[in-house]
Amino acid sequence: MEINIKEMKLEELKTLQSMIADEIKARNSSALVLYTHGCKGAASYHLGKYKHWAKLVTSVDTTKTNGYAFAGEFLAVTAEHKVPIGSVIVEVCGKDIDGYVMEATGKHHVASGKVNSMSGFIDEIAALF
Repeated sequence: MEINIKEMKLEELKTLQSMIADEIKARNSSALVLYTHGCKGAASYHLGKYKHWAKLVTSVDTTKTNGYAFAGEFLAVTAEHKVPIGSVIVEVCGKDIDGYVMEATGKHHVASGKVNSMSGFIDEIAALF
């Protein structure tokens, strides 16, 4: 079966992309790896002073220019989480934002940026899907 993507409409391409991402996640979902935020275990002063969040990203809306571009499940900063290998995680500490792909050996850093200028960062994360 041959698919000519040049002839597909944008919505059809997005649907196909979503289906492919779902299939990849399904194939990788049997293997889980431990994820912890980089600030887990930090002093309560640090956690209280700076904004922290982490998200297990399922899709990216490149029309947005802030954290709302990332759809998915929030992960508690102070806890450990078992996530599927191949998962994309975005985490924030203060004004810094970092993107990771989870591998069997742990977090693999793929992108970084600042929360006040996230457009390029969002595009880098979107390219992973």
